[in-house]
Amino acid sequence: MANSKKKGNRFELKISKWFTEWTSFKFGRTPYSGANHQSRDLSSDIMCQDERHAHRCKISVECKNYKDIKFEHVLLGNKSCDILRFWEQASKDAKRAKKVPILCMRYNSMPANEFFFVVEGGQGTIGDYIWRQSKKASMSIFTSVNLYIFLASDILENIDYKSIHKQAKLIVKNQ
Repeated sequence: MANSKKKGNRFELKISKWFTEWTSFKFGRTPYSGANHQSRDLSSDIMCQDERHAHRCKISVECKNYKDIKFEHVLLGNKSCDILRFWEQASKDAKRAKKVPILCMRYNSMPANEFFFVVEGGQGTIGDYIWRQSKKASMSIFTSVNLYIFLASDILENIDYKSIHKQAKLIVKNQ
């Protein structure tokens, strides 16, 4: 297995544990994660595996752990911008599964227990709810899509998963 694949697998396991802690439901790596699968049920890198919640879970989680993530590429309109490419993949997979996308991304020199929690912004979105509830600064990127970027530690400390899941259910219902 290539080092980048191992790195991605480790990050997916870390994110699974984080989501399990945040939601109180068991999350784990999706079988064949990273494969180009077309199954609606295998649409993200990690998934809820808790029998009490898995069939109701309305979030699709994509994980990206790269050497470097260049936020300035968004501002410069760089066509090969990793962040926008990551978001496009997360959105496409979530749409196929009739879920709401969440992108978890980090770069190498970030603190070990930190990552970026990226969601769509705008009125009635999960990003809007988190932005109003959050106690710390966040970043908004406005391009062809509005993205809100939060630190995972802020989400864990200040945002209740049940409220996010309720919002996700409304979004999916209205799609």
